[in-house]
Amino acid sequence: MSFFKLWVKEESQATVEPGNRFCRRRRDHVTETATVLELRADPFGIPHVHFTLAFEQPSQGSVYEGLRVLALRTFVDAYPERVA
Repeated sequence: MSFFKLWVKEESQATVEPGNRFCRRRRDHVTETATVLELRADPFGIPHVHFTLAFEQPSQGSVYEGLRVLALRTFVDAYPERVA
């Protein structure tokens, strides 16, 4: 089994699916919320998460950003908390 297949198998255990939302809280009291749009593999077979990002701060409100893309492993590490 190739390295990439093992890597994909590990990451597929994370429940990252279109429509799911994940967040991380930064030290400056800003919450980043990522909404998953789709999962797609690149030409090398590495899975990537396509998502939109919102920054929320209690005193400032919300700012919505455009489309972002991260490798699945990086996304799971960066946004560990699933929003119900």
